[in-house]
Amino acid sequence: MEAIELDDFRARHDGQTYWCGLWLGGCGHRLVTKLYTDRACHFAHTPDPDHTSTCARKAAGVSSADHLYVKHGLLSWLEKQDITAAASITREADGSIGREVLFTPDGRTSLRVLLSESADSPAPKRANSAQLVIGPDMASDPEVLLRQGYVNRIQLVPDGTRRKIQIGTERHGGTTQWYDLHQVQFTDSGLTTPAVEEIRRLRTTRQPIGVRQPKEASAPTRPTVRDISEPAYGIPSPDRADVMTALGQAVSDGRSRTEIRRWLNRAEEVTHGGATAEENELIRSAADALLRLERAVGVPTPREPTFRQRKAIQKVKQLLSALAEQKKHGIWAVTPRQHQQLVQAAEQASAWLTEDQRSQVQAWRTAPPLSVPGAIRTADSIWPLTTQGACGLSPGVL
Repeated sequence: MEAIELDDFRARHDGQTYWCGLWLGGCGHRLVTKLYTDRACHFAHTPDPDHTSTCARKAAGVSSADHLYVKHGLLSWLEKQDITAAASITREADGSIGREVLFTPDGRTSLRVLLSESADSPAPKRANSAQLVIGPDMASDPEVLLRQGYVNRIQLVPDGTRRKIQIGTERHGGTTQWYDLHQVQFTDSGLTTPAVEEIRRLRTTRQPIGVRQPKEASAPTRPTVRDISEPAYGIPSPDRADVMTALGQAVSDGRSRTEIRRWLNRAEEVTHGGATAEENELIRSAADALLRLERAVGVPTPREPTFRQRKAIQKVKQLLSALAEQKKHGIWAVTPRQHQQLVQAAEQASAWLTEDQRSQVQAWRTAPPLSVPGAIRTADSIWPLTTQGACGLSPGVL
C-alpha cells in the first residue's frame, strides 16, 4: 500500500489484530503494519528477541493467497446466479497448496481452476475449455485452441487491500480479452464470457476453411450484375479469382493494414463453402502479414505482461489515484518523488496502459513541481505539507 491507503486501512480496522496465517506457510505469530513514505507500506512480524519464529511466508509474494480469493470469489459469483456449489483446494504431494481449486456445482459440469503448473502435475491436455481455467502465465494447449477456438484464463489484480478476479478468453492467435466477474456466466456448457459466445456463434454459422459442403442442384438462372458500391457480402463466384488475386497483390506490395484486412475479409467470404489448398495458403499468409503489421514491423509484443510489468501497472494506478485525490483538494503539483515514480512506472507499463491513463500520466508529467516540506496555496487557504503522510500530505489534510 501507499501511505495514504494504510492510514485509511488503519482507521477502518481500528482495534483489530493480525496474525501470520498457517495455511499460507506462515508461523502463526502476530503482525503489525509498517508505514513508510519512501517505500511500500507492509505487514511485518512483531519483534521476536528469542528468535522462536521460523516463517516461510516471508519469501512468498502477494499472489500466494490467490487460491483463497479464487475459492471465495467464484463461490460468491455462482451463488449470485442461484447455483449451489462446493469448492476444494488441492494439496500437492509435497504438502503445498494453492495451485488448483476445484468447483463442483449441483447438477452441472465441474469447473477446474489451475493457477500454476507443476512438474509432477502438469495441465491436462485436450481439456474442455469451458471446464478448465488456467493462470495468466501458463502455456495453453495449441490443439485445444485449434479445436475449440479459445482457452479461458484467470488472473487476480489489486483492488484496494484485496484482489479482484478477472476472467480472460484467449483466442486462437494469441490475443486475450479480460472481463470482470459480473460480465461472465456459468451455463450448462460451462464458464462463458462474451468472447466465448462470439466464438461459438461464429463457429456454428460459418464453415471452417477447407471444408466443402455438397450443394443441391438448382435450376439455371440468368447472371446478375452487382453494383460495385454494395457491401462485400454474398459476392458472386465470378469474383472469386479477382478477390484472391487482389489479396495476393496487397500482401506482396506491402500495402496498409486497412487494405489487407478488407481483402482478407472478402477472401474469407468467397471461400465460405470451402477453399483450395492454394487459397488456404494465401489466406494464412495474408493473416500473418496483417498480424505483423498490427504488431509493428513484425516484432511480436508479449502476450501477457511480466511480473515486473504488472507491478508497474499497479504502481501507475496507485499514483494516478493519489494524484486525483490531490486534485480534488486543489493541489495541481507533484513532488519530485511522485514525478520520478510515475515516469518510471509508466515507461515499464506503457504497452498495457489505456488511452485515458496515458493522458493522465502526460498531464501529471508536465505539472509544476512541489517541494516537501513546505506549503502550497489553494483557492481557500494555505495547507501545511509534511513527510508523514502519502504524497507529502499530512494524514489530517486528506
